[in-house]
Amino acid sequence: MTERIANKIILAEDAEQQNLVRRYLERCGHGAGIRLAPPAAKGPGGSGEKYVRDEYPRQVRACRSSLGKRASTLLVVIVDADMETTQRRASQLSDALNTASMDERVADEPIVVLIPKRHVETWIRALLGSQVDEVTDYKNPRPAPPEIRQAAEELHQWTRPNAVPGNTSPPSLTAALSEWKRIPS
Repeated sequence: MTERIANKIILAEDAEQQNLVRRYLERCGHGAGIRLAPPAAKGPGGSGEKYVRDEYPRQVRACRSSLGKRASTLLVVIVDADMETTQRRASQLSDALNTASMDERVADEPIVVLIPKRHVETWIRALLGSQVDEVTDYKNPRPAPPEIRQAAEELHQWTRPNAVPGNTSPPSLTAALSEWKRIPS
């Protein structure tokens, strides 16, 4: 990811995911040019996870079309694992590309895939210093915008060179730090 990144696209299930990623991008110096793919409309039977899976190939195609141009695009995808494993959710995203007759994501592409186990609220609470597990539902009460901003600040500290995650980091967040670090500062 050595090209200038002018456009940043966040593909997320909900506002909490979007806000955490947006605040992290801002902390990394990427406040301009952020585009939020609209989160899923969760009406009866609506699934944010399915929306991200369905939208993923289109957003990957858009990101890849900018490669080699003067200013490229960074795509940040965040989708909850819910009660699945993070590996299963990653596999489903890969399958979505295969179904669309597209190549799988490769290491040097400006595509970041983040998969919180159970929900992003688990990560937010851990980043705010709470001991969490990846089974309990932490969606309520919803984190307030200042809490998400604070969580993004802490996350930024955890992704600095030679930093170690805090002792509240659940396994999925610890594993995802390498993905977060793909976002240049």
